[in-house]
Amino acid sequence: MRKAEIDSLVLAHQGRARPVAFFHVLRQAELEPDDHAFLLENVEELGASDLLRWRARCDEGAAAVVIRQLARRAVNDPRTFQFEVLDLPRIELRDQEWIELAALVKGQVPDNIYAGIVARGGERPVRPSSEFFFTPGVLDRGGAVLDDSDGEAVAEAIRTLGIQKLSIKDILVARSVGHLDLDDAALIALAQSRCTSQDEDWSAAAPDFPPILTDAVLEKARSTPRSSERANLLGWLETQDVPRSVLFPLAFASFDAGPVSYGLVGWLARQLPTRAAWDKYGLSTVSALMAQRAFSEIGEMIAVVWSEATTGKDEPPRGLLEAIQVAFALALIDVIHAALERGDERRAMAGLSALACLDPPSRVSAAVHELRRHTAASAGVVELIGVNERLTKHSDARDASLEGIVAALHAVADSFN
Repeated sequence: MRKAEIDSLVLAHQGRARPVAFFHVLRQAELEPDDHAFLLENVEELGASDLLRWRARCDEGAAAVVIRQLARRAVNDPRTFQFEVLDLPRIELRDQEWIELAALVKGQVPDNIYAGIVARGGERPVRPSSEFFFTPGVLDRGGAVLDDSDGEAVAEAIRTLGIQKLSIKDILVARSVGHLDLDDAALIALAQSRCTSQDEDWSAAAPDFPPILTDAVLEKARSTPRSSERANLLGWLETQDVPRSVLFPLAFASFDAGPVSYGLVGWLARQLPTRAAWDKYGLSTVSALMAQRAFSEIGEMIAVVWSEATTGKDEPPRGLLEAIQVAFALALIDVIHAALERGDERRAMAGLSALACLDPPSRVSAAVHELRRHTAASAGVVELIGVNERLTKHSDARDASLEGIVAALHAVADSFN
């Protein structure tokens, strides 16, 4: 990277060098002179893991500054050095570098640290085997008043409480076992009268809904402020062949009400298993989550999608990963446009920093170039637009990776906060 590009990235990360080193400079396969100069200038901010990544990208004989810094860390904080360096599963230092490191710390570190360096890190730590075993049990159905196997309890609850006091779950159970005479029209009317109330959670009733309640369940999914309840209702609506074009807006509607539940993240992941699904719904999904700064939820959703897609396969589905990268890139570009239009260059530069972590195909390059229409943008913004133009212009997404997506999520979260 050129110095001007690096300086703009530092500005995007509010003057902090380490995020730029971590998310951008040290993710390159090869480093240029300006990269090395930046790392050297900010070496005090780098962690041990950064130093080792820098060392892996140094030519033979050019890693002396890294070895000196590692020696300094060992002397100043031996315990942390043990944890961050010697206990790593694999340490890629050449023999001469180990010898140099040992010479620099001799007599200045505890004996065990020196012995570990002399032994080239020693034996690699072995992860202990887990002693935990999952034992299946019986699901506790606490919270349901009625049980379809207990006819007397059903009848007694109706008699003493009255139908208006029963939950929708209990009403469906009572009706199914013949203890409540309620025809379809009456059941629909009852459900419609309750579906806009925020007091009752219909999650427990989802397995028992008859198809005639589809409209009421749709309305309940729209009106509930509870993300987890919406996820359960969406799961049932999905079984009724309600189209995704209806369900996705319902999922997004909950984002304004509070935190996005794990259940809803899981539901979204199940709807996006293929490249075609990402091409159609990926951008709107990522954009809606980004609007709520739900960065960890985006990461979890993508991780679930990728895990399901790669399980049992020899080769990862490149088309799917490309589609995910495109959706994420276009969502970031929308954020950048909106920020520049309202003069928020800090957020625009944060988006450009995250965008530079991705490896989308060249079909995204036109959208990146369109950012130049903001002619009032500062030199730093223009520089980062140029970085992204360079990265996308001839890209075939061959280097696209899940790691790049994770880096982009961390970069945008770091800059936005």
